Amino acid sequence: MTSYVDVEARRIRASRESLLSVLEALGAPVSPDTASPRDVGMALRARQRELWRRTVEPVVVAWEGRLTTLRVRLPETAASGSLAGRLELEGGGAATFRADLADATLRERAEIDGRGYVSLDVRLGQRMPQGYHRLSVSAGRRRGEALVIAAPRKAAPGPQRPRLWGAFAPLYAVHSGHSLGIGDFGDLTELQEWIGEEGGHVVATLPLFATFLDDPFEPSPYSPITRRFWNDVFIDVATLPELTTSPAAAEALAEAAPLLKEAGREPLVDYRRVAAAKRSVLSAAAAGLFSGGGRRREELEAFAAADPTLEDYAGFRAFGEAFRGLWHEWPEGARAGRLPPSDIPQEARNYHRYVQFVASGQLAAARASTGAGLMLDLPLGVNPAGYDVWRERGSFLPRSSAGAPPDPLNAKGQAWGNPPLHPEGIRAGGYGYVIDSVRRLMARSRVLRIDHVMGLHRLFVLPPGRDASEGVYIRYRPEENYAILCLESQRSGTLVVGEDLGTVPPECRRAMPVHRVYGCHVARWSIREEGLEPPPSNTFASIGTHDMAPFAAWWRGLDITERLELGLLTAEHAARDTAQRERDRTLLVQALVAEGLLAPPQPGAEPEADVLTAWLAFLARSEARAVLVFLEDLWGEVHSQNIPGTFNEHPNWRRRIPHPLEAMRSLPEVVGRLQLVNDLRTRAPRSAEEARCEEAANRTQLAVRG
Repeated sequence: MTSYVDVEARRIRASRESLLSVLEALGAPVSPDTASPRDVGMALRARQRELWRRTVEPVVVAWEGRLTTLRVRLPETAASGSLAGRLELEGGGAATFRADLADATLRERAEIDGRGYVSLDVRLGQRMPQGYHRLSVSAGRRRGEALVIAAPRKAAPGPQRPRLWGAFAPLYAVHSGHSLGIGDFGDLTELQEWIGEEGGHVVATLPLFATFLDDPFEPSPYSPITRRFWNDVFIDVATLPELTTSPAAAEALAEAAPLLKEAGREPLVDYRRVAAAKRSVLSAAAAGLFSGGGRRREELEAFAAADPTLEDYAGFRAFGEAFRGLWHEWPEGARAGRLPPSDIPQEARNYHRYVQFVASGQLAAARASTGAGLMLDLPLGVNPAGYDVWRERGSFLPRSSAGAPPDPLNAKGQAWGNPPLHPEGIRAGGYGYVIDSVRRLMARSRVLRIDHVMGLHRLFVLPPGRDASEGVYIRYRPEENYAILCLESQRSGTLVVGEDLGTVPPECRRAMPVHRVYGCHVARWSIREEGLEPPPSNTFASIGTHDMAPFAAWWRGLDITERLELGLLTAEHAARDTAQRERDRTLLVQALVAEGLLAPPQPGAEPEADVLTAWLAFLARSEARAVLVFLEDLWGEVHSQNIPGTFNEHPNWRRRIPHPLEAMRSLPEVVGRLQLVNDLRTRAPRSAEEARCEEAANRTQLAVRG
C-alpha cells in the first residue's frame, strides 16, 4: 500500500525507499539503492506475467461448501472450449465436473508478451462438505491447482449463555503455595477452578509458547520460538509421574526445590535461574523414561508419532543448544534446514520430545478442568531466530519487522522485531503453517484471542534499518484467513475474539461481525463528553489491556510520568495527556454518578476504589459478549506488566503478582468485586423502569463492596 490513514485521520504516504525495500523483501527484483524506473517497470511486468499465467489462484474459498463460480485466467485461444475439473475431498473421495467456457462471464483482458489473455468467472455450482480440498482444472493444455477451503461463514458461537465473564492474569506472574519459581500449569488449573467457583466462564492469560530463556534470552510471550509448541518453564515439575519411577528425578527435584522456592520469593521472575533449575528435574525425568519401557513410554511414542513436526522441532532445539548460536550462524546445511540425525544430540532431542509430551498433558488437564475455560492467545509473530522461521522460511518476509505506526500511546511507533508473514508465501504453502498454529491452540482453549486481528487484512512492515515512521502496509487475503478461522472454530467449538486496537482499517471492522469474530472494547477509550460508551454486544469488554497500566496507575497518572521518563512521550505530549486524563477522570465520575452506580464524591475524598467498583459494574451489566476483569486492578496494583516500545528499560513480562493464589481468594476487594460482576452478568437485562428502581439499591451495594 502506498499510503494509509493514521488514527488522527491524516493521510501518510510511504517513501520511495521504503516501498522498494518492502517490495524487495517480498521477492521483487528491485533494490532501494540501485533500482531505476526501468527496473521497476520490468519487475512490474514480470509480476503481471506471473499472475496472468496462473490458471487459478492457489487458494479458493467456498463459503458454506458452495463453489458457485471459479475465476480462471486463460489464453484467449483456450477460452472457447470447456473447463474440466476434479475435486479431491479432505475426507476421501473425489468429484469431477465440466463447465462450458462459452457461458463464463468475462472479467478482464490483457496482452502479455504479445499474447492475449482473458479472466473469466466460470459457473460451477459445486457443493462439498466443510474441509480443505484439492482442486485441479484444465482447459486445453492449461492446467491449474488450488486449495479449496470449504468453510462456514461464521465462527462458533461459543457457550449458549449470552453474557460471559472471566478473569485475566499472566501465568508467569501467578503463584501459589506449591509453585516452584514461576506460575505453572498446575496454578493455571487452580486459577480456573477458583474463577469457575465464582461463576466465571474463562481465564485469560498471555501466550504460553516456548521462548528463548538461555542464549539468546528473550522471555517475551509475543516473541516465541514457535507458535506450535509449549514453554517447558510452565511445567508443574512437582507432579511428574516420573518422580515415582526415577530416583534421579526425585533427587533432582529435592535439590532444585529450595532454589526454586527462593527464586519464587523475588518480586521479578528470574527466567534463567528458574528454567535451569526446572531443566535439571525434567532432564532426569526424561532420561529415566527413555531408559526404560512401560505404558508411559508407549504413550510418549504414540504422542510423538501423531505429530511428526515434534521430531523436527526437538532436533532444531537440540542442535541449537549444542551449537550455542542462532540458526543464521549454523553450518550451511543446518542453516538451510537439513539436520542429519547424527548431528543431533539425542539426549537433548529426547528432552524436548519429553517436555512437549508433559506440557501437552498438563494443558489438556487444564482444558478439561471443571472450572472456567481457557482463553488462549495467538501472538502475531515469532522470534526470527526461532524454529518457525527456520523451518517455514517461505512463509515469512526476510530481514523485515512487523510493527505499528505512531499513535497517541507511542509517539515513535513500534518495531516488534517479528518477521511478518509473507502474503504469497503462506498461500503457496496452502496455509499449512497458519492452520496448524490455529488448530493447536483451539484444541486447548474455549476462547481464542487473535493478537492484532488487523493482520488478517494488512500489516505494518518496517524495512531493514528503518524506524516505525518509515513503515509500509502490505495486504493479505482476509477472506482466506477468515475461512480458516471459521472452519477451525466450528470444528473445535472455540469462540474467537480479535484484538482490534490501534490503527484499524474500516474493512476489518466490517468483516469481524460478518464472521462472528468478537472485538475488544477498552473502557478507558470509551469516555465521552456525553457519558460512557457502552460495550457493544459483539465485544469482549475490559477496563484496560495487558499493554496498558493498571487502573490505579491510570487514575493517578503514573503511566504518563513513566512514559515521559522513558522517552516514549515528549514533554508536550505528556502535558497534553495529563490534561486529557484529568478531563477523563471528571467525565468518568460524572457518568458513573448519572448511571446510578456511584454516589457523588464528598469534597476532599479520594474515590479511586469506588470508581473502579462502579466502572466494573457498568461493564458487567452491559450487553457485551464477555467482560474480562484484570485481577491486578482489584487490589490497586500500580506497576505495569508491559510497556510497549521498551526492552531493557522496563522489566517487561517479569513482574510477579504480590499475592499468592490462596491469599487472593480471600481478599475482600477481590472477592467482593468478582461476586458483583457475577451477580450483574447472571441477571437478566433490565428495562429502563427497572434501572431507575435499582439506582438507590446499587449505590448502597457498591458502597459496601467497594
